[in-house]
Amino acid sequence: MSLQCLSTNNNYNMVFSDEDKILIKSLYLKRYTAKRLTDEFSEKSWTKHGVNKLLKKLRDTGTVDIATKRNHTTTGSFQSHPHFTKERK
Repeated sequence: MSLQCLSTNNNYNMVFSDEDKILIKSLYLKRYTAKRLTDEFSEKSWTKHGVNKLLKKLRDTGTVDIATKRNHTTTGSFQSHPHFTKERK
């Protein structure tokens, strides 16, 4: 199992396992918010800030995977999700 650390301005790290990231991504696509995720999975000790940071990465890049040196492309099925096709003002 691989773990990813996300640094924050508060000098602590939030660690998400690969399974955590898949769960967060799946539930986010079902319109779960960071608050709802942290409330429903309180045993995980996720912070709202850490989940929001992961969700921002998901919105910006289309993936929650750690970046590698090779180029990644996202699938059309994810980019065509209604949440990601809305025009932002």
